Formats: sequence, C-alpha cells, structure tokens
Amino acid sequence: MRTQTAEARPEIEYPLADETVVPSQYTFRIAAPVGVDGVDVSIDQGPWLAARSEVGYWWYDWSGYGEGEHEVIARVRSKGGRWRMSDPREFRVVTTESVPVSPEAV
Repeated sequence: MRTQTAEARPEIEYPLADETVVPSQYTFRIAAPVGVDGVDVSIDQGPWLAARSEVGYWWYDWSGYGEGEHEVIARVRSKGGRWRMSDPREFRVVTTESVPVSPEAV
C-alpha cells in the first residue's frame, strides 16, 4: 500500500518480473499512490482496463489468456491531470500440460 502523493507512479507488484503464471485465471496487484481515483492496466499493449480497489491495493482479474510471453503496464491520473505510468512488467503463461513435473512429485 502506498502513502505517497498522487504525483507518484503506480507499481505492479504481481506478477513478479519474469514470473511464470500457470492458473487459468490470474489477478494482478498494483500499488498506487494514495488519493488516485482509479488505476488502469493494459495487457500486451491492448486497451486500458479498470482495476478495482480493495484492502489498500488495486486488483485486476485476468482470464481467457493464451500461453506465451506477456506484458502488463499500469497507469494512474495525477491530481494535475497527467498520466503516471508504471514500468512495464514482463511475465510468461504456461498451461498445466506444459509444466514439467519433477520425479519427486510423482
């Protein structure tokens, strides 16, 4: 949770950089400056999608995605009306069928 002013940039906390996402639904967690009216995310340079605010963070529930490399970026609008963007976060999605199983797990 952020305690900075609305002039600060949002930060994508999850997924982690280069994280591998396996489930069929994933929820992004974004830390945003206190006092912003909303947070949007863009996945793979697609349209801006509104996140929801709960327990001090902003969340976006993502589903219906394909396997492969992906990128997410978040934005907030500062009190001065300027958009503040997070650093892009790259991660990958694999299906459960393509995840290797270690011999110890069998």
